[in-house]
Amino acid sequence: MTNLRNLLVLLALASTAACATSTQLYSPGPSTLGAEPVTDFDRYVESVKAYVETNLVPVEGFDRGQQVLWNLPYRLAPAAGCESGDSTGILLVHGLSDSPFVFRDLARYLADRCIEVRTLLLQGHGTRPGDMVTASAKVWRTQVRNHFVALSRDVDRAFIGGFSLGGALATGYALGEAGPRPAGLVAVAPAWQLNGLRDYLWLAPIADVFGDFVEKEPELNPVKYESFSFNAGSQIGDVISAAQSRINQQESIDIPLFLAATEADSVINLNYLVTQFRERFTNSGNAMMIFRDTREPWPDTQADDRIRFLNSYLPDSNILEFSHQSLLIAPDNELYGLGAPLQRCLEPNNISLEDCRQLSKKDLWFSAWHDTERPVFTSRLTYNPWFDDLAQAIGSFIQANESTKAP
Repeated sequence: MTNLRNLLVLLALASTAACATSTQLYSPGPSTLGAEPVTDFDRYVESVKAYVETNLVPVEGFDRGQQVLWNLPYRLAPAAGCESGDSTGILLVHGLSDSPFVFRDLARYLADRCIEVRTLLLQGHGTRPGDMVTASAKVWRTQVRNHFVALSRDVDRAFIGGFSLGGALATGYALGEAGPRPAGLVAVAPAWQLNGLRDYLWLAPIADVFGDFVEKEPELNPVKYESFSFNAGSQIGDVISAAQSRINQQESIDIPLFLAATEADSVINLNYLVTQFRERFTNSGNAMMIFRDTREPWPDTQADDRIRFLNSYLPDSNILEFSHQSLLIAPDNELYGLGAPLQRCLEPNNISLEDCRQLSKKDLWFSAWHDTERPVFTSRLTYNPWFDDLAQAIGSFIQANESTKAP
């Protein structure tokens, strides 16, 4: 009942906030992204750039022009020196409130291994939280389909992948949407089922009449929103329902799958992911990577030789556990990596931003998000110390399934 009580409190707050004048940050911009067919990727990027330049409300402390570039979709061609012949590509779909920036490190790794990488910008993202108020899951699905169709035209083997919301969108397409079939699915912390308020997502459309936002947070991150709209909850509920329906319709799913998650994830329900991986995704080439505190035993009831564990308790680095957002970020990432602008005090737990910034290096620890007291001060971990292992595993999975050609 605690989750329901919290949601009702949020509804009451939202009804009061609805009477106030919205700032530019929390109001929809003058235009929105559509879901047109992709006939020329470079032209698509130019159109998105014009959209972002028009709609972006910049975050303080970062150059506006750089913020535009960080939020744009991109294509990375295979590195120079790659052999000619049959080509491989992957479409990567970002998460809720996120942007294609989240894949920059993985994209560089895969391109260096002769895999073309494409990303897209989902409607409502990359500009201002207010643009999420009118975003649509139907448009997101059409965007994913159009981009995968375009990739499939240009390469011999096309894979699809995604992070969080993008993982659920990629799953929904891979398991049922009309169009070319992917040669494999890469899902990193996919939103197949949520923790927390998952049982109350159906209330989001009702709550939307009382106001636009569940919470309006200070926006400190130039490539990801911190504020969360009721409509965002409604649309991700739609996507999760569709992905679960696709999964549940099939007792045995043969598509090759690479799955990754962190046990401490405050967003995604890991038990659901592991159960579906073990019981429904039957391809012998499937693999799963879980970041967890390996001091604790893994339940025998969830044992599977295809699951690899990497330790997430790294006290020498002041890391208690890995966060949802950290998985795809390399330690040298320009925004989230060690010593980068967003590495310290992004979403601190039970401590103010100002007090967090006053802590010495030895006194600040890193973890997932927890609304509970901890024995040490923590903020959200923003990078993955095991990034190279994850990227290598994804690259190996793709290369192992390159003999599969999408029809």
